[in-house]
Amino acid sequence: MKILFLTARFPYPPDRGDRLNAYHLLRALAARHRVTLLSFVDGREPGGGRASLEALCERIETVRLSRGRSWMQAVVGTFSADPSQVSYYRSRAMAERVAALSREGGWDLIFVQLFRMAPFAAAIPSRSKVLFLTDSIALALERRMRFQPGWQRLPLAWERARVSRFEVGATRWFRENWVVSQVDAQHLAGRGAVNVHVVAHGVDERLFEIPLAPRPGERVTFLGNLGVPHNVDAATHLAHDIWPGIRRLRPAATLEIAGADPVATLRRFHGRDGIMVTGAQDDLVALWSRASLLLAPLRFSTGIQNKVLEAMAAGVPVVTTPEAAEGIGAREGEHLLIGGDPASLVAHTVSILRDPAGALAMAARARCFVRERFSWETQVRRLEEIARTARQERA
Repeated sequence: MKILFLTARFPYPPDRGDRLNAYHLLRALAARHRVTLLSFVDGREPGGGRASLEALCERIETVRLSRGRSWMQAVVGTFSADPSQVSYYRSRAMAERVAALSREGGWDLIFVQLFRMAPFAAAIPSRSKVLFLTDSIALALERRMRFQPGWQRLPLAWERARVSRFEVGATRWFRENWVVSQVDAQHLAGRGAVNVHVVAHGVDERLFEIPLAPRPGERVTFLGNLGVPHNVDAATHLAHDIWPGIRRLRPAATLEIAGADPVATLRRFHGRDGIMVTGAQDDLVALWSRASLLLAPLRFSTGIQNKVLEAMAAGVPVVTTPEAAEGIGAREGEHLLIGGDPASLVAHTVSILRDPAGALAMAARARCFVRERFSWETQVRRLEEIARTARQERA
C-alpha cells in the first residue's frame, strides 16, 4: 500500500503515548508498505531522529510549528468552538502541504493520528481515511475534573464541552475512527460518534525477551511522561499518599519514578524516603529488567496505558487502579492486582514484595495474555482490509 501518515508530533523519540504509538505502527507498516510521513516539528526533535524514521518511511515531510504562535492561537481560540489543541495546531502551511500531497493521488490509505490533526484531512476525497483517536479525550477531561482545584474546574468543563462536540463531529469525516478500549468506544458512541471501532493496541516485542525471573531488591517503578496531567497526578499521589505506607511495611523498598520532563513538584521527591526521580529512559528493556513491580495509581486515565502493557509484556507484576485496568480486559488477581484507594494499593504492593514466587506466576500469566491479544500487526491487517475494500468500491 501507499500510505499518507499524519502526526502532530514528530514520532521520535518514542517516549510518550502518541509518539510511541506512531513509531511502533510505522515499524509494523514498514515491513510491507510504502509510507509517507507528514508531521509537525518545533525544533526540539533530537539529532538522529529523522535518520531513525527514514529507515521506516519512503518519504518524510515536515512543517515547522512555531510554539509561540501556537500558544497565542490556543489562547485566542479559548473563545471559539474549537478545542484548545485544535487551535494550537492550526496551520496554513500544513493545510497546503496536505492538499498538495492529496493532489498527487495514488494513496491507498490516509492515516491520521489524533483529532487535533483531523481538520487537515477533512476535505480529502478519499474512501480510505482512518482517524486514530486512541481514546476519548472528553472522558479523560471529565474524570480529571474530580481531582482538580475548584478554580480549574470551570475552564476544564469548557474545554471538555468543546472536545466532546469536536470529537463527535470529526468522526463523520472518516471511514473508520479507532479507539483502543471498549470503554472509550461506548463513551463516544453514546454522544453520537459514528464509525467507531475498537482496535487491538500493540506493545514493544523486545520486552517479551526479558527473562521471567525475580528481580534483586525491592524496586517499585512508575513510568510515564511526567509533564502530562494524569501522570503528574498519579506520581504525586504515589509519592505522597501511598509510598509512606509501603515503606513502613517494607523499609528496604525503593521507588523509581521514571519518565521524561518531570515537573518541579515531582523532582522535589528525589532522594527522600528511598525515592528516585530518574527522568527520561533511553532503554526500556533495562528499566523493566530492574523493576520488581509496576505501581500505577492512575486516577483519571482513559484508553490503554502503555506502561501497564509494557510491564506485563516484560514479566513485571502490576498493581494499578480500576481506571487504568478497565481498557485492557485483564482479570484481577489472575493477571494484575487492582486497588481503588491508597490502603488497597499499599496492601497489594506489599503482598507482591512478600511473595516473589506468587508474583512471578501472575506475571507469567500476564505476559501470555498480552502476547496473545496485543500486537501492532493487528492494526496493520485492519488497514490493509480497509484499503482493499475501498479499492473494490472504486472498481
